[in-house]
Amino acid sequence: MSRVSVVEPGLGSPEQDAAYSDEIARVGQVTNMKKAILHSLPAYRTYKGFYDLQKAARDLVGVRAFNIFAYAISTGSDCVLCATFFRRLLKEEGIEPRDFTPTEIEAILLKVGRTIGERRGKLSDSVWRELRQHFDDTGVVTLIGFAGTMVATNIFNSVLEVDLDEYLEPFVVEPEPA
Repeated sequence: MSRVSVVEPGLGSPEQDAAYSDEIARVGQVTNMKKAILHSLPAYRTYKGFYDLQKAARDLVGVRAFNIFAYAISTGSDCVLCATFFRRLLKEEGIEPRDFTPTEIEAILLKVGRTIGERRGKLSDSVWRELRQHFDDTGVVTLIGFAGTMVATNIFNSVLEVDLDEYLEPFVVEPEPA
């Protein structure tokens, strides 16, 4: 159960209601994370900036590789909500996240994403070499910048124990087999 209540339309400030309406206009819904973060408009605006970086990363590697990268970061960070969100996107693309053959770039992004999620820091020299074979400085900064915002989102959802959105329930990440 979430550690904070959710902001519902008509029950917040006019600014919160406007942000709520903006979310509906932008993506057609307001997720539980957004309903929680709307308690703080500065936090909401900061996390909303994530979408520009998300688009740049998606444009850089493509939708499938981007979703694999975000899934790897989220599972590495043990964020049930975010891992489930990206697992849903992968499953809807026909990809079983634990049993698929990644492309060379996807394999690198899996390594980088998991390492960032788990260690929240340094990549080994060998992973750096693989990453640099495919991405210049702009690409690296875009991917690592996105990864940092994804980790921040993972932490936000995990610390506040934000409830899973109902539409994600069929896609909950099962525990790894022992």
